[in-house]
Amino acid sequence: MTSTKVFEKTKRSTIKRAPEYADYSEQAVYDILDSGYMCTIAFVLDGKPFLNPTLYWRKGNYVYWHGLAGSKMLLEQAKKIDVCFNVSHLDGLLLGRSAFHHSVNYRSVTIHGKSELVEDSNEKMDVAFEFVETLFPGRRSELREHKEEEIQKVKFMRLPIEEVSVKHRYDNSVMDILRRQQSNALKEYGPEGVNPHCWTGTIPIRTILETPIPDTATDPNIHSPDYLSQSKFKREF
Repeated sequence: MTSTKVFEKTKRSTIKRAPEYADYSEQAVYDILDSGYMCTIAFVLDGKPFLNPTLYWRKGNYVYWHGLAGSKMLLEQAKKIDVCFNVSHLDGLLLGRSAFHHSVNYRSVTIHGKSELVEDSNEKMDVAFEFVETLFPGRRSELREHKEEEIQKVKFMRLPIEEVSVKHRYDNSVMDILRRQQSNALKEYGPEGVNPHCWTGTIPIRTILETPIPDTATDPNIHSPDYLSQSKFKREF
């Protein structure tokens, strides 16, 4: 079901540069979050900025990430500090008629808020399985149960999706810019300022899964599982 909810803009979440590319709808936020694996989380530690790339997943109106319980990053984030969470997808390269007019197509979500530690043991168990299910729906049924000592070695963090914004740029707007470039260049530089043989356009970029490489301990008679086709990224094998 398509959501019609729109997040309230704040001073931090309001897009000021190129606001025509901004989106505050829940649907846009969820769509971008649900089509990726990697995020970056910015925070301040000992008075200095840090930026950490890590895997993430979404459940409801929260994004989750995890790491070793003794991680300096997670120990700090467990104090419910301010963090800035970002997911970005590069969708295409734009080649214009001048160096100034080269750009990209992209989708980006930025969330501001206070990190929260998942403390309940049962919830941690559930969250751990949800992480695997997010990567490959159906794989959970093949896995053994977590051991308590394994769960104790891991911290799970989450961030509410409340103060959030999307910024994205697609082919249509990019091609409009490309079409305007020739007329603008003619006005500014004259006919000699535009190379009619210069190729312009968009080069699409996408992330795919390639052919799986089995571990050496895997029985060669076991074929790659069907649930790989349920991945967020198109199966190319």
